[in-house]
Amino acid sequence: MIVIDGIIFSLQRSGGISVYFNELLSRLDKEQEKIYHLLYENQNSYTKNRDVNRKIRWNLASERFRRVNVLGGEGDIFHSSYYRLPTNEFSGKVITTVHDFTDDIYPRGINSKILTAQKKHAILHSDGVICISNNTMKDMHKFIPESVNITTKVIYNGVGNFTVSPKIGSYEPYVIFVGARSGYKNFSMCVTALKKLNDINLIVIGGGDFSDDECKILNNTIPGRFRHAGFVSEAELENLYHNALALIYPSYYEGFGIPVIEAMKAGCPVIASKSSSIEEVSNNAAILFESISAETIIQGILELKNQKVRMEKISLGLENSKNYSWDKMALETQEFYNSVRGAK
Repeated sequence: MIVIDGIIFSLQRSGGISVYFNELLSRLDKEQEKIYHLLYENQNSYTKNRDVNRKIRWNLASERFRRVNVLGGEGDIFHSSYYRLPTNEFSGKVITTVHDFTDDIYPRGINSKILTAQKKHAILHSDGVICISNNTMKDMHKFIPESVNITTKVIYNGVGNFTVSPKIGSYEPYVIFVGARSGYKNFSMCVTALKKLNDINLIVIGGGDFSDDECKILNNTIPGRFRHAGFVSEAELENLYHNALALIYPSYYEGFGIPVIEAMKAGCPVIASKSSSIEEVSNNAAILFESISAETIIQGILELKNQKVRMEKISLGLENSKNYSWDKMALETQEFYNSVRGAK
């Protein structure tokens, strides 16, 4: 029996880790496996229709760090959605998925120190580790050298079921920025680039409401040329990708970078920083800059206005995106469970 600890669904309303575990849970082969999903009160919509173990109560202050009591100690695989371990009564194998090392590279004070310690403890007490990219595995070995002795497999994330626009190659005069915007994500760099491109607008997706500082830079730099689309459905996101000139993804660090592959799968060219996992997962199908800046973003946008260059990048992106699917991720994860089960 596989025991999935679903604490992540109580920690965030949406986000990459929630998506990852929701996609995994929906695809695990329930004909071959008994899946026991530990849930907590105040779950978000991802888990609305799943069975709830009411004997475990939600308390964010302590539950996030407490060892998980798997009732009866049953199960031969324990997989936590957020760096937790089972109590000693559990006799099966422990699997941990490692998504990134953002808090090690860009620490945020005490919160980062706590998460870093929690992650390290979980990894070093696991029988098997899944990393979502080779870059994440490299970072794990750098920041936690002892982890080189733990059975580890790189299993890439998937993306949604995006389709290509029937008007492939055409675009409306806007670029997209997806997700969090603080610090190393370089949102202000993207805004500054558009100052010199008066014919291009900006649509921002997700990442929460604009802060006062963000409103100030937007209104001072590209007044009247930006819109916050907020949290959108997959169908709405697909439509935005279909009609965009490009996805701008200038982040200095990502564990994987799902929006890069989403955009490619929908036929939207990508301009990004040649850093961390982005170079790995984009596989020469994006316009990447070693030292990304407002000037290089402008350069990338101008390149993509050339129809020959645009269609070349779209074609490469569509081919590259075939390497990533949630079905593939779930199948490889289940195979990894089986290999760890069989290990002595």
